Amino acid sequence: MITVTFHISCKKHSLTKTRDVVSVSKHNLRLFQSEEYNEEMIEVEVGSEVNILDDVKEIYEKEFSEALAEYNKGKRSDRQIHDYLEYVSESKKNDVATEVILQVGDKEFWADKTREQWNAMKPLLREQLEYVKEIVPEFKIASAVTHLDEDSPHMHVVGVPVATGYKRGLSKQVAKTKVFDQERLEKIQDLMHDFVEHQMKDHPEIFGDETLKPKEKGRNSDFSKEFYLRLKQQEYEKLEDKCQEKETQIEALDDTAKEMKQDIESKVDQYVDSVVNSEMKKEFMRYATLENPKTTLGKLVSKAFKTFKEWWDKTKKPEVAEKARTSLLQKLRENQAIVDQRKEQQGPNLKRNNLSPER
Repeated sequence: MITVTFHISCKKHSLTKTRDVVSVSKHNLRLFQSEEYNEEMIEVEVGSEVNILDDVKEIYEKEFSEALAEYNKGKRSDRQIHDYLEYVSESKKNDVATEVILQVGDKEFWADKTREQWNAMKPLLREQLEYVKEIVPEFKIASAVTHLDEDSPHMHVVGVPVATGYKRGLSKQVAKTKVFDQERLEKIQDLMHDFVEHQMKDHPEIFGDETLKPKEKGRNSDFSKEFYLRLKQQEYEKLEDKCQEKETQIEALDDTAKEMKQDIESKVDQYVDSVVNSEMKKEFMRYATLENPKTTLGKLVSKAFKTFKEWWDKTKKPEVAEKARTSLLQKLRENQAIVDQRKEQQGPNLKRNNLSPER
């Protein structure tokens, strides 16, 4: 007995952010060098051969532009959603897209099959894709790629599940959990199981007398080795992103530490200069006030200071002294006026207190 796979991406392998779609694009379209894969043995059935994210963007533009314009109408700019795809990617409340893997049989089944039998699966996978469009019309297909370069022929389908009738937010939204809820998923898988069963009966040249294994209740799919490899690749790329983010944070901390060090050094230099200048002034005044200087420097400074003091006493001292005296007297007069005013205000109260009868 062989298995049929209709697996949707879920949990930590969900396409939650746009970068997850970029990661899927690298794998599905073979946009990297690897000895394990052969780019010539894949076929793009739907979408671009370069970037699946661009295909997803087209779906968003087609499906949500009208609902987005309606939502933004009359709202302030800071409350509008300017890019719905970016909004979904940043919110982490919904997946930006969903990937489905279609596959019949595992590595053991396909190990002894001829290349002609492998190639004969391509139209059958296309039929399955068309059937998915029929039974899940809310799942808008952005990309579909057939792989024949791994353990078994299979198809990667990336699409956007769409639902309507929302009262909050956009009236039309991306909605993986609504389109692929548990009950709906089980129904889809049952329908796919029956569909593939008929395909097998119609193509004995591929499947012979093999029969389909009954679907195990509660299972999303029967995983393939290829799918696990792809998941590991996604995890590796996410770890690389986290490492890059940490390196950026470390560089920012280094820059901050460098700025702090420069600021401290600047403050130290300012303090040292202040102390040096203060000591210099003290030393100058010590030389300047010497009664009988003996050194050449002492005599030079003392003479200069005496000349300066004579000039100061004759020209600047009277002016500075007058300003200081005037300022001080003005402040004294102002203070006296305040005292007199308070006495006048308190006078009537004192008189009334003195005239009151004794008790």
